[in-house]
Amino acid sequence: MYTVMIVDDDIPVLEFLKTTIKWETLGYQLTGVYASPLDALKAGQQTKTDVLISDIGMPGINGLELIKSLREEDPHLKAVILSCHDEFHYAQAAVKLSVSEYILKETMNVSNITEVLIRLKEQLDAEDRQQSKSRKLEKEVSQQRSASKRQFIRSTVNEPLFDAAEWSTKAGDFGIQLNKHAVLPVFGYANRVKEANSRFQSTDLFEYTIQNIVEELLVDQKEVTLFTYDTGEIVLLFPHFSELHVNNSQKMEQTLRQLQSCLQKYAKISFSFITGTPVKDVRLLKDQLIRMVEAKAIRFYMPESSISKLEHLREGFGDGGELLAQYAQALDEFRSVVFDERAEGIDSFVSKWVDFIQYNRFRPLEVKDWLLKMILDVRMRLKSLQHYQSTFSSELLHHDVHELSSIREMELWLKDYLQQAIQWAGQVYRESHNREILECQRFVYNHLDTKISLEDAAAHLHLHPSYLSRLFKRETGENFIEYVTRMKMEKAKELLEITDKSVEQISDMLGYENKNYFGKLFKAHTGFVPNAYRGQTKGS
Repeated sequence: MYTVMIVDDDIPVLEFLKTTIKWETLGYQLTGVYASPLDALKAGQQTKTDVLISDIGMPGINGLELIKSLREEDPHLKAVILSCHDEFHYAQAAVKLSVSEYILKETMNVSNITEVLIRLKEQLDAEDRQQSKSRKLEKEVSQQRSASKRQFIRSTVNEPLFDAAEWSTKAGDFGIQLNKHAVLPVFGYANRVKEANSRFQSTDLFEYTIQNIVEELLVDQKEVTLFTYDTGEIVLLFPHFSELHVNNSQKMEQTLRQLQSCLQKYAKISFSFITGTPVKDVRLLKDQLIRMVEAKAIRFYMPESSISKLEHLREGFGDGGELLAQYAQALDEFRSVVFDERAEGIDSFVSKWVDFIQYNRFRPLEVKDWLLKMILDVRMRLKSLQHYQSTFSSELLHHDVHELSSIREMELWLKDYLQQAIQWAGQVYRESHNREILECQRFVYNHLDTKISLEDAAAHLHLHPSYLSRLFKRETGENFIEYVTRMKMEKAKELLEITDKSVEQISDMLGYENKNYFGKLFKAHTGFVPNAYRGQTKGS
């Protein structure tokens, strides 16, 4: 709907127009009715008005002065003048102001006002269509140029540089002139890309928002060139002049801080930057850009909303073997938080292992695989506890974990995941057809290191062994001893995979006094003797 404002110091005229015209039916919204032109001017300067219907002769300022003032705010304002016969000289001035319609109050009625409003709506609709076409064309041109710039900066980084002169010609199209002055490259990237992507609902909108905010802030810095590189990533080339009185670095850092502030304020995006050193040679520029792009693994440990110098980035990573050596302990603690439904233990568990990872700076890919293996193990355990069905596929979970771009994002994600996992574990227990069965399974799981008997489990549950035996078989489809053996063999597989303990030690850890008997059970369950199984998993 289009907005309409009526101004007339004649109160009966205002009442007539306000109450007799079917504004909404005609496609209008009446946003203001004013007897004072000064009040109308103040309101019009604060709120967009599409159509102004105004008397001419009024105290304070007349109708033509009101139109002129509001046109300074919005040149597209449509104006309708109401006048009497003796105000013809005003009518002549109205023509000069391109007033849309001129209505004599003596002949004014619902019919001719309605006809005027219909004609104005047709004009407004036509202008809207034209503006939409213009905006669409402008957007297409902008997108094409943005795509060309992205292709250019990517090829600069990823493709061999055979002809520096040819590169300079293409760079000149984007305002880069290394023959005139040096440039200082800056690589910017959004923190928590996964979170931002889900909030913006589409990658295109996320990227457009970043680009739009950066372009708006750089509108007065024509010599700074912006390139989009990848999702949530940009490249900025700042001009760098050799004159001593020009403080290039200070001005650049001030601009980057302003960008961080605006992106946080208007889009809730935390942004970090890596700054290079001034260069006038394209090959030196290419070298810095490659190092900035390839610093993704290093960025995993960098603080959010930071501005870091490329030359100061800490390279090198800790020994992944040390991370694997802690897997069994971390897994036990992870399971304890989930299966014992200890929500109060989430923060301490996550903080402990995040601090360990941060201190040792393991390779991000190794960290993510380590974490994913723990999560998948717990999911399998939940599935084994009766008819648990996950709401997420393993493929989606794998994607989510590997999309985590920083240790801070991983920390927040893991805390949220553990909250969900605890809810899922509780749901398994609540939705079971028989609480006793789940308590029995929990008892078995917590006593895999002992010789578990049906009588022990029944005593724990205060049930008769015969009743528990029948109930367990009916609810799970396998008898109690089969279930105990299966759980012990699953635990044995895990210990063979993630520890260096001997078969005899593992047999003893699972409550088997006879190593040979343990070996026969393991082969019956897996098709391999224990050492052959370990050799197969290590080989893969």
